[in-house]
Amino acid sequence: MQPGFSWIITPNGGAAVLSLSGELDIATAAECGRCMAEAIASTEPAKVVVDMKGVEFCDSSGLSVLIAAASGAEASGGVLVLCELHPRVQRVLDVTGLTKRFRSYGTVQEAIAALPKPITS
Repeated sequence: MQPGFSWIITPNGGAAVLSLSGELDIATAAECGRCMAEAIASTEPAKVVVDMKGVEFCDSSGLSVLIAAASGAEASGGVLVLCELHPRVQRVLDVTGLTKRFRSYGTVQEAIAALPKPITS
């Protein structure tokens, strides 16, 4: 694990909540990509809520990891959403136009409630 970067995956409401802490940058991108892949693989179809409460910085490498993870989740018929964005990270998404790419929510609970529900017959 990279110094200053940590993560944990917690099952919650049929989703995988991936809680990140630290900087999402070139030094942590590979590890972050691995934890995103693990979260995506943990539910079928993928339902991943990325809790960004502990992330205060995200550079282009971090954005690339987020985009790749969302694309991977969607390719398998799943979804990846963000929540609890730090204002600096929200600003990066705004400036890059990625607020159109990612659904984001104020809390983990709001994000889970907004995820697609299984179809029952």
